[in-house]
Amino acid sequence: MTKQIMLLSLIVATILLMSSLTVLITLVTPANAQASQLTREQKNWEYLNGNALGQNFNPQTQLNKENVQSLELKWIYPIPTVSQQAGRFQGFAAVGEGSMAPPLVVDGIMYNVLNSKMILALDAKTGKEAWRWTDNFDNRNINSSLPITSGYQLGHTHGIHYVDGKIWLNDFGCQVTTLDAKTGKSVRNYTNLCKEIPLDSPQGMGIPTNSGFYAGAGGHPPSFYTRGNIMVWAIGGASEGTWGGRSYVAGYDVNTGQLKWRFFYIPPCGDPATCKPLFQKEKQDWGNWLVQNCNKIWIQGIKSCTLDQDLLRNDFGNMRFNSGVSNVWGTMVVDQETGMLYFGTAQPGPDWNATHAPGFRLFGASVIALNAGTGELVWAHQTTARDLWDYDCSWNTVLANAKIKGQNKKVVIKGCKNGVVHVLDAATGELIHFLQSPDIKRTPEQLLGNKEWNGVTLDPRNKEHMTKPWTNYPSKDAFFMNCPVTGCLEADIAYDPTRNMVYAGTYNNPTWSKVTNADPRGVSLAGQINPASPARPYAQKINSTINAWDLDTGQLKWKYFIDGVGFRGGVMVSGGLVWFAAVDGYQRALDADTGKVLYEANLGISTVIQPTIGADSDGKMKLFRIVGGRIFAFVNGGSEVPGAIMAYGLPDKVSAAKEVIKEVPKEVIKEVPKEVVKTVTVETVSPISYAIVGIGIVIAVVGIVISRRKKA
Repeated sequence: MTKQIMLLSLIVATILLMSSLTVLITLVTPANAQASQLTREQKNWEYLNGNALGQNFNPQTQLNKENVQSLELKWIYPIPTVSQQAGRFQGFAAVGEGSMAPPLVVDGIMYNVLNSKMILALDAKTGKEAWRWTDNFDNRNINSSLPITSGYQLGHTHGIHYVDGKIWLNDFGCQVTTLDAKTGKSVRNYTNLCKEIPLDSPQGMGIPTNSGFYAGAGGHPPSFYTRGNIMVWAIGGASEGTWGGRSYVAGYDVNTGQLKWRFFYIPPCGDPATCKPLFQKEKQDWGNWLVQNCNKIWIQGIKSCTLDQDLLRNDFGNMRFNSGVSNVWGTMVVDQETGMLYFGTAQPGPDWNATHAPGFRLFGASVIALNAGTGELVWAHQTTARDLWDYDCSWNTVLANAKIKGQNKKVVIKGCKNGVVHVLDAATGELIHFLQSPDIKRTPEQLLGNKEWNGVTLDPRNKEHMTKPWTNYPSKDAFFMNCPVTGCLEADIAYDPTRNMVYAGTYNNPTWSKVTNADPRGVSLAGQINPASPARPYAQKINSTINAWDLDTGQLKWKYFIDGVGFRGGVMVSGGLVWFAAVDGYQRALDADTGKVLYEANLGISTVIQPTIGADSDGKMKLFRIVGGRIFAFVNGGSEVPGAIMAYGLPDKVSAAKEVIKEVPKEVIKEVPKEVVKTVTVETVSPISYAIVGIGIVIAVVGIVISRRKKA
């Protein structure tokens, strides 16, 4: 009997010991197991907006609703100041501090580009610098060598992409720079992309049919049509187009850099008084082309074939220097299946005053679809006809296979600065949903549009509207405009394919404004902000809202209101959580289904960049956030400090505290009040404790056996 007890005790002891050892082995190598369980899409954030479809979405579930309250700061990396980069900026008027770009995360390395175009590579686990890159671009003789203005070679960099093992940067001086992602060493440069002919050529100033200057430092990286081996790059006129550079998108052979196609999205300069060289015939050809392709062009939900054809044919009038359209300020996306390219354009310039440019001013404030292999126009949809406010369609373009009105459909989702998220048929450009936040307040001058377009902006069917010089014409007095220049939606939006929901940050920023002369060449804003007189009729109130829409129905599901600040940066969704730029200094995570605040922390400084998420080398998800940098004036008064990169993660030892989330009825719009999340203390038991307990039980059993043997 004693032998049986001893044998049984030894078996139990062995089982417990093996269990304990298994736990100990798991403690030694959990990271490898976590890393191997993650897909590439879960562990990486390879593009400016997460994936190649521009969705600002990561499918990971490691950081989620149940454990987000345990999130903690892991490391901080101070961003070097511009003065610490002294000697790099030869001939620059100014370079912005810090970063305005969401970090990338690839295979355990975090990458970020500064406004100065410096690129940093940090270990995502520790924050230790792996490498940094600078290019020492000389800006002093830029006017004589390239058709760009040195004054607009400013640091305004929205992001970089990781493609094919390389980091891709839209660099100073009309060039694209590529770096080896592992070493930071330069791989190749695509140079002089805005100069094909001499600057004094009668065929054009550097580019055929161009009469003006370009902004030679675009904010967004190129995109790629892999089947055609084509890099797609865009450039626009300096200072919001007012210097007259003829804006275009172009495709280049990735291997050779050879130009494959070019699509101009504004006409050439046709005014004899201002254009050198002059392109009157080409301007006339452009108008005829618009009429011939009117069946491909939508203007505020209306096919342009049904509109005034003479107005369409003579769009932009003589096309003076100061009536262009500037850069593509947003990520361009390519549908690799269909070979279609989608992007949004900036507003026509100068802002507020269109005296010298009658017509719709195509293709300002538009969403455009091209054949990525040939550059041929497939369709275009102008979201704000004539645009007297600066309501461009900047920031990211989203491509999605979504459920729409009960049917599966491929759509383009685009937020524009008119405060509207437009859902368009990806094949035809037809409007499906017109998503507005009920919190945006429209001024009387904005409520002149057609009912089909929800009464926002001007009516393209009304010739008087389409020749109106400025918004409160004929008055020359000051008045309130809501969201002028900054727009009511100047931020990246997000799409969660698992929920079929769209998230966007909108805001009110009523500004006391006065329209001024549009004659001077080079003026970007034909107006004054906060003129001294006359007295304002009321005090302005600024606020923001995070909105969530069901893409199937177009219904607003919930909204989260933030008082006292505007909004810039963007929204990101992952693990059932909506993260966004901390405009009021508070980092928050909202429940993606209900809008409830699940996490809140005071950062102590405003930020205008949404966080991103990816795994470190151990397979542990990290949330990366940029603080400081170039903060615009409508966010807490404005500041410009170098700031830092901050990494957050879950504790190494944590057990999830589950919380019951009540489902919001589909027919109810839930407005979520601002609240402070209470700190939850979670008792955790380390796996090593189980090992110790197991060993303790083994010792106890052995002790009992020995005791019984002595008694026997």
